[in-house]
Amino acid sequence: MSSGEYKLTVFHEVYTPQSLSKIDERAKHDKGLQSLNWILKGDNDYPQINRTHLDKCFCFAKEKGGLDNDKISRLSNPNDFHGWLSVYNELLVPYFFAKVFKHKIEFVTNPAKKGLGDFHIIHPKGKVVVEVKTPKPKGDDAFSNGQKNAEYSGYGDEFIKSVLKEAFDQLRPGTRNLVIICPQLCRWIRIPKPFIWYLYGKEAMIDEEGRLRTAIVPNGELLKHRPPRFTRISAVGSFWIDSIQYPNRKGLPVSLTLFHNYYAKKQIPIDVFDSVEQYVINESANHIAPINSGNCRFLIHE
Repeated sequence: MSSGEYKLTVFHEVYTPQSLSKIDERAKHDKGLQSLNWILKGDNDYPQINRTHLDKCFCFAKEKGGLDNDKISRLSNPNDFHGWLSVYNELLVPYFFAKVFKHKIEFVTNPAKKGLGDFHIIHPKGKVVVEVKTPKPKGDDAFSNGQKNAEYSGYGDEFIKSVLKEAFDQLRPGTRNLVIICPQLCRWIRIPKPFIWYLYGKEAMIDEEGRLRTAIVPNGELLKHRPPRFTRISAVGSFWIDSIQYPNRKGLPVSLTLFHNYYAKKQIPIDVFDSVEQYVINESANHIAPINSGNCRFLIHE
């Protein structure tokens, strides 16, 4: 089904002709909004997001009570592309979990109470509180030059560190807390390695009774602190819209990888996200055990 064949409903509630006109006018002078304007005008030059998918995502959020006035305001009157993308990710991630994994989703409707996350996954193994973060590049900002595929090409540590610290300060202890980091604007943290290095530590070869094997130096943020500092974070997830297009298939390609915190007070059971690529640390905290390795790409069907 093409965008032209699908009757947009909630999309037009969020984006009135007046709001679309304002964004179009601002985009002429603000190159950072040009990418958003291309998406909203339906020119199909930005294939990863189209208006049909936006509408279905908005419909889901509205049905579940997650499309409140604050989100509508930030979507329809954005200050920049990063601000818009942050709100979109707060809706896209729960939509993804519901569509692909059939998770029951409960949106947080009282943002004034800190530590509740953006939404909850209601699972038989226990509730998971999810906080969604979209790192913003500093300095040479992505999309600032008006190129549709422009990305910040810096290293990942600074972005992971900033959003992880922010999430830790917001989340409450005593619950299963999942921090989802959406690095669409940060090219170099779209693969597991930067997360493994920053969260766990870098790998090295060690001699064990004359036999060489690979182990990690446990100096990552989730392992080096004794007593650990991030015990309220159960796991960290990397989630982004995938640049790989699936031929002859309709939908939005996305990727998800999870990194579990060995020292978390409340662990998330592995099978809550059955079949997803996940990383765990063994008891000696020096070996990474991948689960469902390579199974990180999914398609949200239209």
